Amino acid sequence: MDLRRISVILLILSFKLGLSSGSVELFKEDHNRVIGKYLEVLEDAQDQLSPEQALRSKKYEKKNLKVPNLGFTTRAFWVRFNLENHWADTFFALQINQSLLDKVTLYEYSDKGDLLSETTLGEFSDLNKRPFKDQYLIFNTYLKKKEKKTYLLKIVSGEQILLPLQVSTIQQALERNRNRDILFGIYFGIIFVMMAYNFFLYFSVRDISYLYYVVYIFFVGFAQACLEGYTLKYMWPDNFWIASRSVYFATSLVCVSSILFMRNFLHTKEYTPKLEILFRFIYISFILCVIANSIVVNKFTHNLTQIAVGLVSFTLLFTSLNVYRKGYRPAKYFLIAWIVLIVGVFIFVLKDAGIIEANVLTTYTMQIGSAIEVILLSLALADRINILKKEKEETQAEILRITSEQNVILEEKVKQRTLELEHMNEELEVTLQHLKETESQLLMVEKMASLGQLTAGIAHEINNPINFVSANIKPLGMDIADLLDVLRKYEEISVSPDIFNSKIEEINSFKEEIDLPYLQEEIKTLLSGIEDGAKRTAEIVKGLKNFSHLDESDIKMANINSGIESTLVLLRSSIPPNINIELHLGEIPEIECYPGKLNQVFMNIMNNAVQAMEKIPDRKDHTLSIRSFLFENLVAVSFEDTGIGMTKEVKDKIFDPFFTTKDVGEGTGLGMSIVFGIIESHKGRIEIESEPGKGAKFTLYLPLMMARTANKEVVNVEEN
Repeated sequence: MDLRRISVILLILSFKLGLSSGSVELFKEDHNRVIGKYLEVLEDAQDQLSPEQALRSKKYEKKNLKVPNLGFTTRAFWVRFNLENHWADTFFALQINQSLLDKVTLYEYSDKGDLLSETTLGEFSDLNKRPFKDQYLIFNTYLKKKEKKTYLLKIVSGEQILLPLQVSTIQQALERNRNRDILFGIYFGIIFVMMAYNFFLYFSVRDISYLYYVVYIFFVGFAQACLEGYTLKYMWPDNFWIASRSVYFATSLVCVSSILFMRNFLHTKEYTPKLEILFRFIYISFILCVIANSIVVNKFTHNLTQIAVGLVSFTLLFTSLNVYRKGYRPAKYFLIAWIVLIVGVFIFVLKDAGIIEANVLTTYTMQIGSAIEVILLSLALADRINILKKEKEETQAEILRITSEQNVILEEKVKQRTLELEHMNEELEVTLQHLKETESQLLMVEKMASLGQLTAGIAHEINNPINFVSANIKPLGMDIADLLDVLRKYEEISVSPDIFNSKIEEINSFKEEIDLPYLQEEIKTLLSGIEDGAKRTAEIVKGLKNFSHLDESDIKMANINSGIESTLVLLRSSIPPNINIELHLGEIPEIECYPGKLNQVFMNIMNNAVQAMEKIPDRKDHTLSIRSFLFENLVAVSFEDTGIGMTKEVKDKIFDPFFTTKDVGEGTGLGMSIVFGIIESHKGRIEIESEPGKGAKFTLYLPLMMARTANKEVVNVEEN
């Protein structure tokens, strides 16, 4: 055997001997085996070793701990271990129960030293691309029966490096993680219940302390979710930047919210005013921690955050103890709650520092402590309600005592004041009666003014056809007298032929004298004129009837267009010749209404429009445009004029009773108030568009059907 072959054999033997130490033997009865004591750790300070160099290195050290703690460092570590399967061909799960490691690479070697696979997991890897979608690092490996493999873990992280490494079957790993999720679900359930409970208490007692506490509980639960990787799993599975910093941000929010809650709950401004400066310093320190961790996460920023957290813990403990000594009872619960939490945090920190061994209790002690703390603080808030209730009862008793002492004096003053009020009440009733009488008189004045204008219009409109009839009656009587003379002459005709002939000649001569054909035509013309005058009068009477609807006092179906037309008939004589009426009445359905009252609305708005246009006498062509149309299941009527318009101040007050822009004595200021009341009683609305010098536009919107319940409830605004 030559020297080369001997050297190769020796190299293989040395390799196998180097890998044979500390093998983990797997049997069927093994369940979730923790292999921390079998791990060999090599520190790679410069991160320069290749996997092959790390595999063959002789500088490995055994930590002999169930959960090795490598501390907080940015250096790279190599972890070596062997697995030997004495069961059956099986897939095994290698799980590191740590979710905050940045990058962990598993190298799998055969017994002969051949690299079989390479898998990288950690916060810097996409959670959705992992073999198992879990926040913990789970590697998958396959071992045949009696097969032995060597594994290398390369760990690079900016957080505390703990290695709670477990070996189990895939099914066992999934079941273990499911049980872990159930436990944390219970924890988060407690957090949610306490949040909801105190949130509802806040709305009951309106004490801001409950709201601060709800915020604090939320951030406590959020911080625990970050620590256990649930935020990585469900909120930002592919955001590496926030995943590596979320714990520090959440911790800062918990500390700041705890100080805010404590200051409000313990009334520190009253009991410990000198500590207010310290509280402000804590706020500033956590702002610096958030800024520092946003820039870079390293040992310095980690230690800075830990120091700030320690300062907050000491401050909360010292402050609550100080307030409790001063006799504020709720501080007792606060103190106990913080002692429980601080003990839990202290044990957790000792575990992270490697001083005590990491196990189930030390791993979850902070969650247990925070759950107990949340419950105790809720009890403290509940006890505060009892204190407030007791203080309220004492205050009420004191008030009752003072009230009893002052009762006699108050009774005398009440009697005296009662007499004064009765006298004032009598005076007010007299004044109210006078006001009602004055209001009735003003409404009557407004009615009489409208009635006077309406009467004048009717008189003018009826006068024209009546004059025409009167003028035609006299000539018609003369013509009829001439015809009667002709008939009388025919009656005078005798039977004698001579007399007959002479009478016929006389009659013919008389016919020529009175111009009988012209007389006949004149009679027809006069009768036609009289007939036109009678029809015009009938139209005016019909329009007046449609306008007033005196025979219709109940709600009925009516056409708005007919009311507008009848109102225009009555107002025609009061409209100056330089005002043109543009009528654009659309096809609209009948609506349920009080037709007479709506006609009064139309008349008041048209009158105001005409008066507004008359205030610009220099303009020769004014226009009043009237439109009716359907708008969103409403009947709309708009009146747009070219008058002087209105300012915003006038628009805001136009519907106020007794408001008017007319001179004293020219108006009562009730016209538009009546309009508003009528439209409101019809369940409608009025919109006004106007600017000074640009005219005004009133748009009425009326529903097709009024509420049936309003039939007997609609207020008669004209009578009231």
